[in-house]
Amino acid sequence: MGFISLVVAGFCELGFVVLLKKSKGFRLKSYGILSMIVMGMSLYLLSIASKTIPIGTAYAIWAGIGASASVLWGMIFFGESRSFKKIIFVTLIIIGVVGLKLTSH
Repeated sequence: MGFISLVVAGFCELGFVVLLKKSKGFRLKSYGILSMIVMGMSLYLLSIASKTIPIGTAYAIWAGIGASASVLWGMIFFGESRSFKKIIFVTLIIIGVVGLKLTSH
């Protein structure tokens, strides 16, 4: 259950980032408010996950999921650059997340 909460928390972080961008610097209040709600959900789920996963591992996985998903989302949906180097480094983040999962417990 802890790892499922952690993965959902990581993708909630992606939701936070997407909504934050859509809020245009909180000028569009509804997106800004939704971004804060989704981030609150993300932190809550991270706290649930940290009951069964060491906090350092949980935080690193959470941040890795959020960061890599945000970069990929930006490249696919927001037209951000798709350089070879960027893809390599996102791949390294994903490898690190998988490695942490495999070595936890």
